Order: sequence, then structure tokens, then C-alpha cells
Amino acid sequence: MRFKDLTLTVFAGLFGILTASGSPAGELIEVVKSEGSVEVRQQDQQAGADAETRSVLSTKYILVTGRDGRAVVRVGQSGDVVVERNSTIEINKSGNHANLFRQVTGMIFYAMNSIRGKLRPPIKIRTNVAIIGIRGTRFLVADLQDRKEIGVRKGSISVTSPGEEFEIHRKAQEDEFAAFKKEAQDAIDREKREFSEYQAENEREFIEYKREFGLAADRMVTFDGRRVTERTLSGESKKDMESLESYAAEWIKEVRD
Repeated sequence: MRFKDLTLTVFAGLFGILTASGSPAGELIEVVKSEGSVEVRQQDQQAGADAETRSVLSTKYILVTGRDGRAVVRVGQSGDVVVERNSTIEINKSGNHANLFRQVTGMIFYAMNSIRGKLRPPIKIRTNVAIIGIRGTRFLVADLQDRKEIGVRKGSISVTSPGEEFEIHRKAQEDEFAAFKKEAQDAIDREKREFSEYQAENEREFIEYKREFGLAADRMVTFDGRRVTERTLSGESKKDMESLESYAAEWIKEVRD
């Protein structure tokens, strides 16, 4: 999946689907739910065909949703991809399995099964700035004009730069102070003064230069070039995730994360 400004690569595994005789069968990738304008096209096409629910997708395709379009794509036994309005995703299939997602633009929610053992080849989700590894998680990727972010709802991911180190700004100190305030509501002025001192003493500890970092549940990162800011999952991101989870509830409830 190609992001115009943001790039990631997610490692999720897939189980082989077996035929009645026990031999591997091709991974079934299909649109299990859709509404509004949803189009499927081959990689070299400018326009494609309307996608219908239960459409089985071929080796290489691009799924495009319009202003009123939404879709849920089941990727074999790997998990589900929920595509929001005005979004584009490319899924490549090599051999019997999907092996590469490219999020071109828009907002997409990924609900991926936990990997057990080494029975499945990896799936990658790529953008231009990061490679993300996962083991059973639910997360949101937004690539909008004024919003470049990754948010984790469940599980954890690792984010790796394909090039230079990230400049990582962590907002953990605000989170810690919020918890601190709850424990002592009768001393707000003193707490603020102590926090200012604490923040000044620890400011340098929350700026790091690294090629790889982890992101846990209820955390998010926003991207501005090489600058990455990590903080608590925002209310806006939670609302978007809940909306997409609700839309795909029938299938996401089966995800083993």
C-alpha cells in the first residue's frame, strides 16, 4: 500500500487454507461488506468495476472508496481490513497468500489475527516513512491532508524507519502528570509547580533519535517529516476506530487478537 506522505510495513501472518484433501489452497480475499461507491481496479487501470459484497479479489488489485463508500475486506484467516470513505488500498497476492498491502491514501482500520508459530508467510503494509511489525492487533492508519498518524487500539506494534532515524517526541510526562493530579486534587497549585520542575528536568529524556520504536495499546504517533510525536490515543482516533469496528462488527468479532 503506497502512502503519499506516510509509509509503513506491517508484518501479519496468514494460515494456509486447506482443501478437503489437505493440500494448500489459495488464500480467499473477498469484499464481505460494502456500501456506496466502492471500485476494484487492476494496478494499471485508471478506472475499474464496481465492487459487490462477496466479490472475490484477484492476484493484484486496488480497492477505491468514494465519498459515500465503505468496505470490509476479509483476507483469508489473517484478519480484516476496514476501508473508510475516500480511501485507496492495494493488495498484492503472491502464490497462495496476500503478501503486501499499500495504503495509498485515506483512513483504514486493520484487525489482524495473532500469529501462532511460523505457519504463515508475512503480510507487509508499506508507506514511505515506516515499517510496522505486528502480532495480533487492531490499529488505524490515517493518511489525510492534515492528519498523518498511526493509532493502536489493541495489541502492540513496532515501527521502523526505512531510512534515517526518527526524531521521536514522547508525551508520556503529560499522561503521568494527569494520573498524579487525580491522586491529589487538594493540592493543584503545588502539583503544577512540581510538574513544571519535573518536566524541565526530564525534557531531554522524551526526545529520542531512533530507527525503531514500539507502540502499545491506547497510544498513537503523528508524523511531520522525520518528526514523530507519540502520545495517548486521541478522542478523535478512538471515535474513528469505534465507528469502523461497529461497521465491521460481524467479522471483527472473530479476530483472535
